[in-house]
Amino acid sequence: MSVRRLLVNFGSSTTDFRVGLNAAGELPGLLKHVVGAPKRALVVDDGMASTELRRELRRALIDNGFAVESLSVAERDSVRDLATAELVFAKLAEHGLTSDDLIVALGDTDVCSVVAFCAKMWRGGMSSVAVACTLEAMCTVATSMRALDVAGVEDALTLTPGWDMVVCDLDLVVGADIDALGAGYVQLLTSAFSQSRRIWEQFAEKIEGMVSKDAVAFADALCNAQSARSSAIRSANPSSRSAYLFGHTTACALRACLGDGVPWYRLLAEGIRFESRLAHDVCNLDVDTIFEIDDRLEDLGIEELAFDLEPARFCEAIKAERFARSNRLMLSLPRFPGAIRLCAIDSELLERHAEAFLASRRELACDE
Repeated sequence: MSVRRLLVNFGSSTTDFRVGLNAAGELPGLLKHVVGAPKRALVVDDGMASTELRRELRRALIDNGFAVESLSVAERDSVRDLATAELVFAKLAEHGLTSDDLIVALGDTDVCSVVAFCAKMWRGGMSSVAVACTLEAMCTVATSMRALDVAGVEDALTLTPGWDMVVCDLDLVVGADIDALGAGYVQLLTSAFSQSRRIWEQFAEKIEGMVSKDAVAFADALCNAQSARSSAIRSANPSSRSAYLFGHTTACALRACLGDGVPWYRLLAEGIRFESRLAHDVCNLDVDTIFEIDDRLEDLGIEELAFDLEPARFCEAIKAERFARSNRLMLSLPRFPGAIRLCAIDSELLERHAEAFLASRRELACDE
């Protein structure tokens, strides 16, 4: 398949989104017009990319007239924090990069998030390109960054990215195992659900294609995700702009309770399962739609998680997560495919659903 192009419109800016097999091989042509007068470029990578991909990127930049500097953050314990951003700023200053120069992120969501932040801040904004190496990054980085930790506070600093281009080489993800793809699968699912009922119904066919290693299915799902996520970000309704947080609050609460040993994608899937059930009472979400969400997650290979957790602790973790960001207990809950809104949650209702949900997970743990 050829490399597909999608312009992701944010109103005041546009990101050139490229996705396809061997997209890395097209980098010389893709990078040709990102900067008007190429002079200097900084590549920030997290060590995830192969030596061949790093070489291809460097060669493409040099062929287009850039003097290339590199910064690896692979040895850092935490990439997604202000300390890493300060390292990037120091490197930009050391080599005299200006707002007319280019910064490139090469790696997963975390390194792309740091670079997105630095690109917006440095000299009032500089050109930036992301070469995403994971399915989650391919799905999300064009439209959002993962918030940076600062001063001991998690997920404190965030902004809307302003990438000139995001490049997604599907050779990096097609055929990978579930642990590598899981976080991206869940993001694609929530994006499809938030877009429209038609896109949600079509997503089942895309799952079949992705699981059977069809690159076209991956490209279709990724392009649909950009449309859904950018529409949410452009929305005049602040409640609608939080649509992509469906399942996220519960996932963060579970991580606080269960630790970092459980893969993030499994926690996020559990967050979606729990919050969709909560939405049945809060937003009248149809029961059949809840079962459809369960089926789609199963089709993607993301099974229910078995664990034993006290309801009181679980509810307190959800409240702590929300109250760190807002003065109100509100979650992004679906009414139907195509409509996810912030909704106020009654504590009694939350506790009742938590008891039922955790009882089912306790049964799974006993069966293992």
